[in-house]
Parts: sequence; structure tokens; C-alpha cells
Amino acid sequence: MTEQGAVLILAGGRSRRMGTDKAQLPMADTTLLNWQQQRLAALDLPVWHSGPDGIADAWPDFRGPLAGLYSALRHHPEASFWLVIPVDMPALPLDRLRRLAQCMKAGSLPVAYSNAPLPLAVPATEALRETLATWLNQPDGPRSLRALMSHFNGRWLTEPLDERDRLNLNTPEDWAAFQALPDMKRKQPGMPRGETGD
Repeated sequence: MTEQGAVLILAGGRSRRMGTDKAQLPMADTTLLNWQQQRLAALDLPVWHSGPDGIADAWPDFRGPLAGLYSALRHHPEASFWLVIPVDMPALPLDRLRRLAQCMKAGSLPVAYSNAPLPLAVPATEALRETLATWLNQPDGPRSLRALMSHFNGRWLTEPLDERDRLNLNTPEDWAAFQALPDMKRKQPGMPRGETGD
């Protein structure tokens, strides 16, 4: 097994509050999903996504982010760890994900920032895959990333994410506010805060 991790973009949600598929929102002459794929490629890790035209969930009904993570573990066993980010967090700087990746190289516990369960870095272990399968096969099993962090004694980093870093695009109003940010007028993949990816 390679020691290289991978990036998982969670893009299989229902987008009920947005009223349309968030992954397909127009962004910089492409879609939000494609824009995220382009900018996250600067992490020099394989980038995959859950949802349509990506890694299909193992269950036909919607069972949340844990189902997307489980399916990634099953379909790409070559990855030694996963950096998990939802498609609707476009303002998250790449250095925040690099920080999580460094934690994976130094330890074997899931890691997230103190004030947000996503983004998340998690080692790709058989124990994780089996636990998620058990939970997701139970009608009332755990479905939250916080439950995963608790079960596996995950590490919450002392530093929080800035409010802007963890901006979620859940509604049309959120989307409009994000597009109105001054530095988004450049619309360059990977550079929501002037970051070059170098």
C-alpha cells in the first residue's frame, strides 16, 4: 500500500436548502465541483469526489458524509489517509488542509479543527471501514463526523478555523454573499484568499 493520502470532496448531498445541486453551481466558467477539483490538485494528492459521476455511495438512500467516506475507503484502498472537505466550503485555504495532512504523517488518529468537524483528516484503516459499515447498516446508527471523532479518539486541533475559512454555501443567500467577496472577482481556482498553491 502506498503511503500517499487522497482528497475526498463530499458532493453527494441533497442540496435542499440551496434548491439546486451545489456541486453544479456556476463558478469561474466551470462548476463549483470542477473549480474545487482544480484548486485542490495543488495539494499534490489524488482528488476524488462522492456523488454523481464520482464515487457512488454504497447505499441508495442518503446517509450523509460517513457514507461518502466509507465508499471512498472501499473504492480506493490504496490511499493511506483521506482529507475530507465538502464541496460547499470554497473559501477554505489550502494551507489548512496541508496542516491536516502533516498531522496524518505524524500520527494515526482522525484530526479536525477545534470549531468544525470538516475539513477532516482520517487514516484509512480497516477498523474505520468496518465501523462505518456497521453504523451505516443500522437504521439508527451514528451518522455524524463528531461521532467518528469520538469513537476513534480523534484529535481536535487547538487552533480554530476563521469564520470565513469555514464558510458553508447552504442557501442562495450564502452563494450570493460568497460571490460578492472582493477577492472572488478574480475567480482563479485555488486562490480565494490570494493563495497561489505554492
